[in-house]
This record gives sequence, C-alpha cells and structure tokens, in this order.
Amino acid sequence: MLNYQTLVYVHILLMVFWIGTDIGVFIAGLHFMNPTLPLEQRRAAIGVGMIIDRYPRICFAAMLPVGAQLAWLRGLLVVSTLTMVILWLACIVWMAAVVSGMVLAGTPRAAPWQRIERLFQLAGVILIGGWGVALLASDSAVPGWLAGKMISFGLICLFAMLLEHAFQPVLAAFTAISASGSTSALETQLRRGMYWTYLWVLAIYAGVLVAGFLGTVKP
Repeated sequence: MLNYQTLVYVHILLMVFWIGTDIGVFIAGLHFMNPTLPLEQRRAAIGVGMIIDRYPRICFAAMLPVGAQLAWLRGLLVVSTLTMVILWLACIVWMAAVVSGMVLAGTPRAAPWQRIERLFQLAGVILIGGWGVALLASDSAVPGWLAGKMISFGLICLFAMLLEHAFQPVLAAFTAISASGSTSALETQLRRGMYWTYLWVLAIYAGVLVAGFLGTVKP
C-alpha cells in the first residue's frame, strides 16, 4: 500500500503529465489544421497527436482512484475497503478501454472500447459530479474544497465527451480531404470543428487547474 505522501506526489505527477502531454496534442493539432502543409505532414501530425493523447487520457482515468484513495486515507471519504478495491478495479478497466480504443482506432474492434470509455465518462458526470453537488448543498462533514474537486472532475468528464463530439466532423472532413483533395468548404469544416475541439480542451485545462488549486490550497 502506498503511503499518503507518496500518493500526493503521484497525484501531482498525474496533473503534470495530463496537462504537459496534452499541450503536445494541442500543438500537433495546429499543424494538422494548416492547409498549406502537404497532406502527409498533416496526417503525420494528427497521428503523433493521437499517440500522445493516450497519456492525458490515462492520467484522467488514474486521477479518480488516486484522489479517492487520498481522501479515504484522511478519513474524508467514508467508504469500505471493498468499495475502494472496486473503484481501483473499475478505473483499471477504464484505462484499458482508453488504450485499447486508441490502439485499435480505425478498426471495428475499437468501437466497444470507445463505448466503455464514454460510459465511464458519463458515470463521472452523474456519479462523481452529482455527488459533489449534493455534498456542497448539504450539511455534510465533507469539506467544500473536496466537493468542489468532485464537481470539477464531473465537469471534466462532460467536457471530454463534448470534445469527442466536436472532433467527429474534423475526422470526416480530413477523410474527405485525403480522398478527394483539399477544398475551401472541407477546410472550413475542419477548422470549425477544431475550434470547438480546442474550446473543450481549454475547458478541460481549466477544470484540471481548478481541481488542483482546490486540492492544494483547500480554501
């Protein structure tokens, strides 16, 4: 069993690798959007971005059990040991779904894993975010900063689902560009989708930073 101080350090590392690697995805997306670059360079940029994107997604899934373990060790999360074990096992499945869905991307075998990932994100919105709202609205002994972190996590899950939705037209536009060549309409569709995608990416960054602030400062 990792002790509390070690878990705090792991929690910090997860936040660093989450945002740090996601910046690489952000930059790769800018190259992908550039219509003046050769098609192969744009395809390479999005390919590298998708590989790097595995790491923030894994950190995303790992944040929940690590954060819950910290709260449990401090006595702020009053649940049984069995509940914690189930949470860890569930999040391992979540991480496996993330990796499998991205490794198998573009094949029919990716779809079930991607559905599992979305199911976990939806559960994060409803269960974790909803629980945080309920705690904040009640006279619970759970501190407000912890309830705020739970709400932030739920919002991050929501933003992640909205990001995936916004990125679908981007993939469709680039598939058409790859098949028949670049046109003004297709590039406009791609850029519009990327702008929405970046909006939700920035919202996720904000959620991570707010959760980090609440967990560190504990206002």
